[in-house]
Amino acid sequence: MIAEQPAKKIQKQLRAAGFTPGRKSGSHTFWTGPNGVSISVPDGHRTISPGVVRKIDKAIAASKQ
Repeated sequence: MIAEQPAKKIQKQLRAAGFTPGRKSGSHTFWTGPNGVSISVPDGHRTISPGVVRKIDKAIAASKQ
């Protein structure tokens, strides 16, 4: 079971996987991976919900392929 994660930890994971922050839309930042995979991450909260963490993990895995 995936638990909610601190937003700073998620940002560190994305940077380590080669993602870079791009445009902002409201309270979300769009991160783009090295092979063009993109994910929207809420940045106005201290923690990221389990469902969003799961989507981020899938985007990181897809960027490594």
